[in-house]
Amino acid sequence: MNVTINRKVKQNTIALINKYLRNSEQETEEVRKLVERQYLLKDEFSKEFQHALELAKKRQVQAEIASKAGETELYQLAKAEYQQYEDRAKRLNAMIAQASEQLGELEKKYQEMNEKLKDMQLRRMEVMGRENIARANLRIDQRFESSKARI
Repeated sequence: MNVTINRKVKQNTIALINKYLRNSEQETEEVRKLVERQYLLKDEFSKEFQHALELAKKRQVQAEIASKAGETELYQLAKAEYQQYEDRAKRLNAMIAQASEQLGELEKKYQEMNEKLKDMQLRRMEVMGRENIARANLRIDQRFESSKARI
């Protein structure tokens, strides 16, 4: 009876470990997707930053041409748009820096999760190994006992 209880406890232990592992694997996969999304977001910020710089440079050249041509109204318009794109580029540059920092943190946490997941898998293998040894010893003991009874 004690052996049966021990076996049930061990089976429950392995079942709990397996369930916990499945949950952890799902959570790790979700974090991997978030890391991937953060990379895409950072790339999108970078593209928008480059675009804002190009437009700012274009408006700056247009403002210089308008100034040389004596077109005050066009100069004012190009200068205002230049400033608008320049401000956008600064904001985007700050967003890129923040996204990079957040990406570093996410990658670190993702790596930690992967390491813990590997540790849990090793723990499961350890418990399964102990269970196998216990089963083998039980069968050996049973064979030994049945052999004694025959003699």
